[in-house]
Amino acid sequence: MPVDKISEEWVVMRYFREKYKLFPKGKLVKSESPDFVLQVNRKKRIGIELTRFDYLANEAGSRNVLFQQLMYLIRQKEDKLRIYQKKLLNEYWLIISTESPEIFTEVMNNLLVTRAFTSSYDKLFLFDLFSGRITEKHELF
Repeated sequence: MPVDKISEEWVVMRYFREKYKLFPKGKLVKSESPDFVLQVNRKKRIGIELTRFDYLANEAGSRNVLFQQLMYLIRQKEDKLRIYQKKLLNEYWLIISTESPEIFTEVMNNLLVTRAFTSSYDKLFLFDLFSGRITEKHELF
């Protein structure tokens, strides 16, 4: 039986919260734009957007193609960030999940590190659902 999108987002968010040791305490509320809002305290709210990175497996060997696909996904989410910012939250996070350990192998072998880009998200994460490993933006790019 297929899992609906909201249930899947909750599963990914709870798993991320469990694995990311610096995840702030607070009340996590399902939202639409962004996907979640974390109420840390009365003055601090964090918007969290989830997205999935399903790269083309037959082209995974090409570092350039992998990089282009990842950048395309991030650019799409950058466009949505302008909408999220209307909610006047304190921070905005983007969590890119994948079930592909190969992506982490590529990243950890510094194949993508030499490519510089900027992101308007306060924090950007690559989250491997298979291993539970998390790489933050400053480690990625």
